[in-house]
Amino acid sequence: MAGAFDNRHKNFLAVLKSHGTIVSASTQIGVSANYLSQLKGGKRIGHVMARRIEHGFDLAPGWLDLDHSKTLSASLSEHELTEQALALPIKARTRLLKKLANSLP
Repeated sequence: MAGAFDNRHKNFLAVLKSHGTIVSASTQIGVSANYLSQLKGGKRIGHVMARRIEHGFDLAPGWLDLDHSKTLSASLSEHELTEQALALPIKARTRLLKKLANSLP
């Protein structure tokens, strides 16, 4: 069983991938790109920074601490996926739509 620090790092890397560059993510969170780079490299993410990251990325408080490995790999039906997408905060939905639009040929 992974601890909160391990979960935070894995989840942070996964979320960071979906937010483009470290610079854009750092602007969204309100920290320096250098600091995010250190976190990406393995520096431990403390409680306060975890909450700040969650807030900046419109994630639920405590989301980074949880093990999402099983839920992230599970297949969802189109209906379930749509329900989850609609439950996202508006900023997250906007980012999702932009990513989908950019992925179209």
